[in-house]
Amino acid sequence: MSQSNRNENLENLEMAKKRDHKIMITDEAIRRVPRIKYKNIPENEYDTIQELAKNVLLISKNENDSNEVAITYEMSSLKRIQNAEEYIGVALGNEHEVDPISSTTSYHIVASAKECIIIVLHNHPSLSNFSLSDVQFLLRYECIKMMVVVTNLGSISYLVKGEKYVYEKAIELFNQAVHSNNEARDLKGLQKAANYFLKHSHLVGIDYDNC
Repeated sequence: MSQSNRNENLENLEMAKKRDHKIMITDEAIRRVPRIKYKNIPENEYDTIQELAKNVLLISKNENDSNEVAITYEMSSLKRIQNAEEYIGVALGNEHEVDPISSTTSYHIVASAKECIIIVLHNHPSLSNFSLSDVQFLLRYECIKMMVVVTNLGSISYLVKGEKYVYEKAIELFNQAVHSNNEARDLKGLQKAANYFLKHSHLVGIDYDNC
C-alpha cells in the first residue's frame, strides 16, 4: 500500500470515529464557553450570545442526551418583548443534525424577520466544524446574520455576513465548493466542500472564525 493510500485510509477511519463517537457534555464544557468579540455584531450583544451558547449545551445535556440543539435569537427583540412575543426559539435534533426552524417559535422568528438579525447556535456532538448543510442554511435565509457552532467541549466557530456580503456570489462559491469536491457525494466530500467554502468565504463578504 502506498503512503498516500495509507494516509487516506487513516483519514477516513478518523472521520468515521468522530462521527460514531459522541462526546457527552459536562458542566466544565458549559463553563468553558468563551465570550467572543464577534465581527459585524454590536458589542452589547456579546454577553447575550455567550449565555445563549452556554444554554445550547445546557439544554442538550439536560434535555436531549448531548445531541444537537439549535437556538434562534432575534437581536432586534425590543418590539417583540413589548408585544409579549417570544424572541428565542429552541429546536431539538438528533446526534448528527438539527433543523433550526423545526420549532414553531423559531420558524415564526425567521419567517417574520425582515430587517432583524437572527443568530442560530447549535452544537456538534462529533466536534466537527461547519457542515455543508450549515452553510446552505445560512445562505437560504436572508434575515439570518450569523450562525455559531458550539462543540460539546465548549469551543466556538462562527460565520457572519458582513457589509460586503453578496448573495449571488455566495451561491456561486457554494456551488463551486460542491462541484470541486466530487459533488459532495460522501461524508469526506461533504466536509471537504464545507472546508472549501469556509476557506474562501471572505471573498463573498462572509467572515469565518474558529475561536
